[in-house]
This record gives sequence, structure tokens and C-alpha cells, in this order.
Amino acid sequence: MLRSSSLLFMLSLGLLVHVKYGWGEESYPWKARQPSGVPVRVAVEPPEDARFAHLSWNKVVRTPRGTLVLAYVAGTFHGNHGGGCPAVSRSVDNGESFSAPHVLREFGPGQDYSHCGNLALGLTGDGALILLAMVFDGDNANHIFGWRSEDDGQTWFAVSTEALGPNKTGSVFGNVLPIPDRGLAVFGHYRAGAQPHTHGIWMSLSQDAGRTWQAPARIYDGFAVEPAVVFSQGRLIGFFRGSGGELGNRGRQAVSVSDDFGRTWTTKPSVLQPCQPDSARLANPFAVENPAQPGDILVLTTERKVPSNRPASIQLWRGSAQQLDWQRVRILLEIPHIPDDPHHDFSYPWLTPLGNNRWLMFYYHGKSRGYCPLWMTNVDLAEAGDS
Repeated sequence: MLRSSSLLFMLSLGLLVHVKYGWGEESYPWKARQPSGVPVRVAVEPPEDARFAHLSWNKVVRTPRGTLVLAYVAGTFHGNHGGGCPAVSRSVDNGESFSAPHVLREFGPGQDYSHCGNLALGLTGDGALILLAMVFDGDNANHIFGWRSEDDGQTWFAVSTEALGPNKTGSVFGNVLPIPDRGLAVFGHYRAGAQPHTHGIWMSLSQDAGRTWQAPARIYDGFAVEPAVVFSQGRLIGFFRGSGGELGNRGRQAVSVSDDFGRTWTTKPSVLQPCQPDSARLANPFAVENPAQPGDILVLTTERKVPSNRPASIQLWRGSAQQLDWQRVRILLEIPHIPDDPHHDFSYPWLTPLGNNRWLMFYYHGKSRGYCPLWMTNVDLAEAGDS
């Protein structure tokens, strides 16, 4: 805890420097825009220290007490040897402000692993937070670390992930979610350096509220990454980003369903793909059940032009948990194409509900190396065509 406290103090100073110099909305001509005109705003500014200037791969949950907890990676860039570290920020005022980045553990070149690559975040039945983070050193080695918080993300202690690594899985992603009679579940994809599998999707269970995790089970042996899994009306529904094979390399998503709480799965290619598959690709999957309409699944896709990432957009889809009838609804967010502008690293949207069809959406947007803040915007699903 001493090292984390010292890092939090250092990063807080960096945030104060940003406030002092007044980095306001006028400083972001490259920011994304909602077609509806609803403004976007920075949720978490990176600290001035270049070591943690690039924030990315964000996830968010709201605790039973109403605290918003953002988990993300803070480094110099996200990618091989980018020095990314798992970090969290908290909001106790419904997203009006967030705390400075609190780094849970440092990784980087010259350390045991050179980068933290992705995260999974969720809640236990008693309201505790569980955060799992994958780390790797190129294609040579990988591991998954985990933490648990029982005070709304103020303090964190390590959990046992020995069954998940080193070199047993690869990456973790998305939601930590409860499954009836089976405990908590988390999902990820195998990657190079893992044994015995280097591709496919895995699932792991915890029967002690996230304190220890069991050996992974391979639930899909195709080429896919970043599984976003939700539980709705007695079934698990997973959205897998294609990375080759029958799904191609443009991010077309497979949808996987389990009606026996994760013991067996049926996986098929879906209609979730780019509008222009010849010139664009999809980034990460995201899905959530609409609490106002049980069985109504909201899906976000990020379409990015190849190879420049611009123009890009976040699009809303929705469908039934039973029918799996995904329909594109509308564009939620667009980033402008500004020639020679370096702020083209963008995506990984995550929604959390506010109630009455209102949501907060979080995403990252900035430079591919260096300065990259986390952003947020309000989304109203009561708008025409959304309900």
C-alpha cells in the first residue's frame, strides 16, 4: 500500500498542474462529437509525468453506494513495452469529478512485465469490487494480476490468480459477473506465449467472491479476442472480436451463447461488423443489459477507418437476449478527420446507467503515444429511435 500511496500523491500533483494551467474545452479542437450536440468532456486528465500520460482501455462500474469507479491503463502508450500500469479513479458526485489516477502496481521495460494490456472489472454479490489486469512482455510471457476493494475503490488488496498464469492464459477483458450457483466469472483470450493454447476464448470462475480464481476453461477455439459477456434472462451472451479465421481480420464479432451457466457454448458469426468492411474495422466489443427493459441488450461498436483510425464513430446496436436480433440504431459519437492531427487513438466505450434511460459513456481519445485522457458524455436512450 505504501508504494500505491506514494504514486497517488505524485499523480495528484500532476493533476493539479493541469488544473493550474487551465486545460479547458477550448484546448481540444480534435475532440469527438455527438450528432445530437450533447457535449463531451474530460473525465480523467493524465498527470503531467510522461510516464503515465497515456490513459486507455477503460472500464467502469457503479457500486451499490453510488460511487463510480473507473479502471484503466496508465502508461506512455498502449502496446508492447508501453509501460502501462493498472490504475483507478473514483467519483462520488455522479461523474462531475474524478480522483487523480491511483496506480495499483507498476509495470514497464526492465521490470517483471513491460506492459499492462487490458482489464476486467465487476462487483461481487456483497458489493466489493474485483479488478483483474493482464500483463505481458511481448510474446514471451504473460500473467494476470488481481485486486479486491471493499471500500468503494479507496483501497485495494491482491487476490490469488496463480491458476491464470504465468503463461496459462494471455489477456483478460470486460466484465466480472456473478453466475447463479457457480460464483463469479471472468473471461479473456489466449495469446502468444501461453500454454497449451495461443488463441481462443477462456473463462475462469471464483467461488470465494474473487479472492481466488480457478484454472481457465477454453470456451471457443476460433480466432477471437476481447470477450464482452453479459448475463440476461438465464443465459450468458458473449461478444467476441474476430481476429482471423471465419471472422476475418476486420473485427466482425461472433456471438456466443450458453444456456447452462457457462458449461457449454454455441458460437456463430454475427451481423455486428463494420458498415464499410472493405475500408474499416471494429475495435473492442461492449454489451450491457438495459435495466429498464430486461432482455434488451445494448451493444456498442467502434468503427475505425483503416489505416489512419479516422474518421471513426461509436455506434449503438440493440437486440433481444432471446432472439439475438441485432439492429444498428444510430451513431452516438464521431471523431472529426483533421489532416495531420496526432490525436487519433480513440475508442473502448463503456456505458453505465443513471436511470430513466440516461447513461454515462466513457472512452479514451488522444495521441497514440503520450497525452491521452479519458472522456465521458451523457447518452439519452429515450431519444427518437432508441426505444
